[in-house]
Amino acid sequence: MASILVVDDSPAVLKIVRLALISQGHKVNTCSNGEKALEILNSDVSIQLGIFDFNMPGISGIELIKETKKVRKDKGFKFLVLSVEDKPEIISNALLHGADAWMIKPFNNEQLINQVTELIEKNASL
Repeated sequence: MASILVVDDSPAVLKIVRLALISQGHKVNTCSNGEKALEILNSDVSIQLGIFDFNMPGISGIELIKETKKVRKDKGFKFLVLSVEDKPEIISNALLHGADAWMIKPFNNEQLINQVTELIEKNASL
């Protein structure tokens, strides 16, 4: 199973995502801001997937992707962005800057698990 970092400023979202992914056997690390996320990413090289909220105070989800790409040079690290935003121009901008997938909140656990599984399997086939 994968090692995953979930970053969201909503404690409820962190709890829901963490429980859903742990139920699938994943190792899940959580934090509430981009600054802490970068600290974790610098210290734990086993993390393979980042699930980042798009709208966060401080470092936004897009900025966090850009900063993570500086820390993680390997192409195998995947990014899933969670957001209430559903505007095509915002989503395409995120994908252009390195997001591998976008999921609109609210989502159900099955959608989340399927998306994470797809990203991890894509990574394994590289």
